[in-house]
Amino acid sequence: MNEHTFGELLSQFLDDAIGDEDLDRLGKMLAGDESLRQRYREEVQMAEALAMVAGEDRSAELFAERLDQRLEAESQKFDFLNRVLNRSGKLAERSVIRRWAPIVAGALAASIVIAFGAGLSTGLWQGRHSAPSIASAAGGQLPEPPQPAVIPQEPVDDSVAILKQVVDVTWTGTNQYEVGDSVSPREIIELESGLVQMQFFRGATLTLEGPARLEINDPDQVMLHSGQAWAQVPVPARGFTVLTSETKIVDLGTEFGVSATPGQRTEVRVFDGLVELYEPASKPDGDMLHSLETGQAISVDVQGRSTPLSDQVTAMPSELLLREKRSQQIREGYRRWQRWSEEFRNDPRLLLYYNFESPDATTSTLRNQASDTRKLDGAVVGGAWTQGRWPQKGALDFKRPSDRVRFHVAGDFESLTLAAWVRVDGLDRMLSSLLLTDQWDNGEVHWQFDQLGQLGLSVGGAPDVKWRYTKPLVDLTQLGQWIHVASVFDGGRQTVRHYFNGQRVGDEESLQFDGRLRIGNAELGNWGRPQWQGSQAIRNFNGRMDEFILIDGALQDAEILEIYETGNPNR
Repeated sequence: MNEHTFGELLSQFLDDAIGDEDLDRLGKMLAGDESLRQRYREEVQMAEALAMVAGEDRSAELFAERLDQRLEAESQKFDFLNRVLNRSGKLAERSVIRRWAPIVAGALAASIVIAFGAGLSTGLWQGRHSAPSIASAAGGQLPEPPQPAVIPQEPVDDSVAILKQVVDVTWTGTNQYEVGDSVSPREIIELESGLVQMQFFRGATLTLEGPARLEINDPDQVMLHSGQAWAQVPVPARGFTVLTSETKIVDLGTEFGVSATPGQRTEVRVFDGLVELYEPASKPDGDMLHSLETGQAISVDVQGRSTPLSDQVTAMPSELLLREKRSQQIREGYRRWQRWSEEFRNDPRLLLYYNFESPDATTSTLRNQASDTRKLDGAVVGGAWTQGRWPQKGALDFKRPSDRVRFHVAGDFESLTLAAWVRVDGLDRMLSSLLLTDQWDNGEVHWQFDQLGQLGLSVGGAPDVKWRYTKPLVDLTQLGQWIHVASVFDGGRQTVRHYFNGQRVGDEESLQFDGRLRIGNAELGNWGRPQWQGSQAIRNFNGRMDEFILIDGALQDAEILEIYETGNPNR
């Protein structure tokens, strides 16, 4: 069994774009392989659940018509795949089902009904696709009983804080963070310079100044190995604790600063309120060593000896200072990107360059910055102009099934590079479009996220080019953050490469495809067919896009990294 072929057939089936011959092939594969049947169940369950929300329409008459054709062609044969497509969630008329049930029983040697989901387990036909009936090639297996409804496992998150501000930071550790990133216990934050401000979910705010090394212990405790930190602790977060090698500082609702010099001393200053100091390894009910109030400061050495500090206690860094530094960083980053954009638009390899810098927030035309002609401009349908990576920059917000940008790219290509800055606000579709061609003809490119946050690239009509998915790149903790994604279809080297925030994700995957790539009529952020064919799958992107690049050719690692670094809003 060719895994690539099965994936392609299953994708076509879920897209409602499969022909009779391929339908037979899919049925035979499912009949002979339990692992494939399990994979099929999972894919259809997801499609069925999403379709209940989408409200797509597919009548019972289409089911009857399709069944007529298949019965006529496959009478007395095996491996019949029964497509039931009721996209609106309406019940197929029981009379239609009763009409065909005896014919199916007589025409097929044995039908194994794979039923799953609450709807089918109660005898109802629901969702976009129902489970297929697969005739056993061996002929003699009993029908499988309906499976009980599967209750999805609730997602979990172990993070305890989120980065609120990152200003002029030079990282020294293996972990590098951006605004909006969450941190979990056992993570270590190391910086050579700059300021990082974290908000803990219990309410405490901690500002770290480099050079510093901080370890997250739990929702209420951190270990400051070195550097300076300032904490603001409101009443709901009382008990927030900062450990150093010399002491344990327990807050009782206050503002205080800590400076840790490894092997020498820890200095504690209270700007407002009250803190208590304990031995570093003391238990919660251990003896308190010191209590410090507003305006007091103390130094504790490596032997645990304490000395009051006579220097004047100053206030902790203000929010205003951080905001001013961050505003300056934003202005400089935007100007850096503008300079790069002006040069990049002259690259002769560019087919499309949409920078979403619209002078008119109500415009319905997205200008192609790579061309003097307007034939490659995009038509904005729906969507809302909004703020991009920087407050000064524009973006399009995609939310509804109607939101999209339509365009046309003529010609065919050996290699293509697709790159975009996007902000994912939700993965509430089975597939979320970045770029989809109207159809799925030979050589046409589809680029999208799946519901697991994996980035996928595939080419229509190429049976040996399966969906090339990355590992999950976006999860619930990363929603609302600006990310850069890129995919390269390298026809010369016969490989597909994916990139996330400038770095290659996973290994190159070898192709078995020597055809030409095509775009033709296509859309950003959605999937549409201008020739009406009834209802179709909802694949609109939920989020924002403020830059899209399509290049005739295969960019290399360094070129992808340059696009990311010059456009990184947190740099």
